[in-house]
Amino acid sequence: MKCQKRTDTSMGCPAMHRWEMKETHTKNRDRLSAVKSSLDTGAPAAQPHLTLYGRDYAAKKKATTEAAFADLKMIQAIARTMTRKHEVAERKGPVSLNADSRKAEIYRVMSENHRLLEHIDNVGAFCNTQEMINEHKSKRRYVINASHTSRLSGEYDQELTHFAHEDDNKFQMQKRSTELRRQASERLKSTTGSISLPSLTSAASSEPSVPPHAKQGATKKSSPAYRHLNMLRRLWLFV
Repeated sequence: MKCQKRTDTSMGCPAMHRWEMKETHTKNRDRLSAVKSSLDTGAPAAQPHLTLYGRDYAAKKKATTEAAFADLKMIQAIARTMTRKHEVAERKGPVSLNADSRKAEIYRVMSENHRLLEHIDNVGAFCNTQEMINEHKSKRRYVINASHTSRLSGEYDQELTHFAHEDDNKFQMQKRSTELRRQASERLKSTTGSISLPSLTSAASSEPSVPPHAKQGATKKSSPAYRHLNMLRRLWLFV
């Protein structure tokens, strides 16, 4: 019944009753955990004065005896194997008629295997990573050139700038190389000369002289054929 609280009441208060029961149970658990056995359950104390060789002396002695007996039996078996007579039956003829051919075939197979092993050891890479990267970069130019809409929308601006720098650097390198070759050729001409080129002095001496009035008249002429002839003469004098 909810109204009946006399059985769990101490000192006229249920809370005091619960506190008193809790303290009582706690004290009982503490006393039970501190209880010690009245009997000695530990290992017996050692008594070396009563055992001369130890408790397992008999087992150790038996194991040692069996091990020595097993070693002796093994030594006897080895001695019998080493001292037995080795009998070889007399050979009455060739065991095989194609022994030489089989031996040659075995040597051939071994040499082929060694050669194959050397080829496998010395094999190299079948492709170069840098060449594949360069090929991809070169093909990327065609892809960008073919994609009209993406190129106009600005998706390839960075790559186009990079390609422009590469082309400019390549052109500058070619230009520098050509300039160096031209300077080397000019130095060679100025120092040693060339036997295949005509002599300018002999050409100038053998060229017919033009009178002054002819030169004046030539300057006044302005026909295309005359200008072309005059240009050829200048080039010849320059060479």
